[in-house]
Amino acid sequence: MLKQWFPWKFLIRRTARAYGFIDPIQLLAHLRRFAQPSEVQEPIELLRAGIIFHARGLINTKTIQNNLDWVWPYWAQKQFNPADHSFIPRGFSFSHVNLTHRNWTAVGQPDLPIYPIVDPRGLVTPLYDGWSIDFWLLPENEAPLVPCRLSQVDQFLDMRGDPAVETHSFQGQNSLKVRTSVQFHSNRPFLDIDIGAAAENGGRVAVVLRPYNPEGVQFIESIDFEEKAKWRVNKETFVHFRPVPGDIFFSTYETGDVLHAMDASPPENAVSCDAGMATAAAVFPLKKSAAARIEVRVPLDKNCKKKKRLPVPSSVPGMPSWRRPPSFPFPRPASSTCMMRRCGP
Repeated sequence: MLKQWFPWKFLIRRTARAYGFIDPIQLLAHLRRFAQPSEVQEPIELLRAGIIFHARGLINTKTIQNNLDWVWPYWAQKQFNPADHSFIPRGFSFSHVNLTHRNWTAVGQPDLPIYPIVDPRGLVTPLYDGWSIDFWLLPENEAPLVPCRLSQVDQFLDMRGDPAVETHSFQGQNSLKVRTSVQFHSNRPFLDIDIGAAAENGGRVAVVLRPYNPEGVQFIESIDFEEKAKWRVNKETFVHFRPVPGDIFFSTYETGDVLHAMDASPPENAVSCDAGMATAAAVFPLKKSAAARIEVRVPLDKNCKKKKRLPVPSSVPGMPSWRRPPSFPFPRPASSTCMMRRCGP
């Protein structure tokens, strides 16, 4: 009854005009006139999705273009570079969104409603619409190997056993290889990331926490480094390391990207950022002419419990698996498959 007499339209119009916005009631009325009368009018779902999409674009506008000295995701490196074919002029855009490189790969397991993603340069986003983890090689007395800034990398979809995405980055004699897959350990789903690195003159490998994903900025307000070699992100999600990092560095939006803080600030155990742009780097030593292997593991079951449709399987032996053949006849390939794409400009 309240909805029938309360002046909703008047309040919406008055509020929009007070802030200098177009009248949404009048806009929707004109929109309906472009179609024949029917039961279906304007696509409200698309309008709602567009508002969310561009809301993040407004945050990107405030953060990315004013802080181009940060290491941003691959799509931003391309779209914000005037010399690149993917450059989009920003003078008349009120929001900055990923329009040119919306290609990423999901990894997971059958019947598991969790979809970690890997972008074309190996940036890993463990949780749905969450923050990401990146991987850098910092050779001694040489320029850093940052995959998102490279003109070309090799990326593989390895179908041998459980599907995994492998990203191989090279810079001279230095190499960085990242393999990402979803595995079960003690009946719990984890995102497993294996990093292999080698540098001719030695150096360091950095596992870096990033407050963004392939869509744009995703806030990180707090990071704690707890015992037994793990981060706790936003007080809820853990990131485990093996072996134990040599150093842990933190930074906030005020102090800049952690890339510039690893040699300027002493290691700490925690950080919080009111702007939601906290970053951190777990640094591992890399000996001269020797390969290093690092394992990163992120538990995914907490994220799965939020989705009620498909619960996490209670036991590994009875759960569906990519390795177990299907129960119905299906032609099996003669050999294992490894698909590759070369990710260039």
